[in-house]
Amino acid sequence: MASFPRETSGEQSQPWIQTLSDLHLEFGQQYSLYSFPATAPYLLLGGDVGRLIDYDGYLGFMEKQASRFERVFLVLGNHEFYGLDYEAGVDMARRLVSEVSLAGRVVLLHRTRWDDPKSEITILGCTLWSAIPQRAYDVVQSKVKDFKNINEWSVEKHNTLHAAEHLWLREQVAQASTRQILVATHHAPRVEGTSRPQHVGNPWTCAFATDLMDQTWDGVRTWVFGHTHYSTEVVLGSGIRLLANQRGYVMPENQASRGKSGDGYVFDDGLVISTSWEVGRSK
Repeated sequence: MASFPRETSGEQSQPWIQTLSDLHLEFGQQYSLYSFPATAPYLLLGGDVGRLIDYDGYLGFMEKQASRFERVFLVLGNHEFYGLDYEAGVDMARRLVSEVSLAGRVVLLHRTRWDDPKSEITILGCTLWSAIPQRAYDVVQSKVKDFKNINEWSVEKHNTLHAAEHLWLREQVAQASTRQILVATHHAPRVEGTSRPQHVGNPWTCAFATDLMDQTWDGVRTWVFGHTHYSTEVVLGSGIRLLANQRGYVMPENQASRGKSGDGYVFDDGLVISTSWEVGRSK
């Protein structure tokens, strides 16, 4: 396992957590092929690593990460559930993180709070399925593949889970508001600035993002999200940093990132958040 310095009183900021999402290793079964440098003690995988139904390959990838990082945090994306129903996917994810070969180092962020024992930082994580208004039901069901690829999936179930996870986040942030909070979700918590500008007005954008930033989120320093295949960094007037570092669909014969970006940002497999909440980039 790689060794990284940790911040102590009086010392300068150090790398704390590396974050990547939307690796989509299910395309061409890249679970054993894809690699990236370890640049921090902790790793956050923000969903759509692959499909849980590809269990052995997915587990092999997680075993490699568990051997390199002190702790690995896993958010479930929509693609994790492809080929399964929702409940079976959650059960499979819980089975995965309990595998002996992962040595207890993988934390499933499925409505999960994790307090860093070495700091005042709290991680709150869930998928945060988006809120789909009734006027968009038909177009979302026709345009978004979740409704074909997740067994027994429906807009009603999608919205029910959004409501439950939104409420959970509100309650958890209120309870941890005196701490420094990192929120990790797969779906985006804001429409503007979280996907390519040409997509913002699409009637199915609501399947990817929900406007939640008009609410008060005391204690939240950074909110990491994925799902939109748009890497970006936005600091809001509230001081909350929205951060996305998304690889997107890359086939095995083209291991370079697609480079889709926002405001000059590209996918950076070495991106880290430091103990002082600064973002460090390798590209």
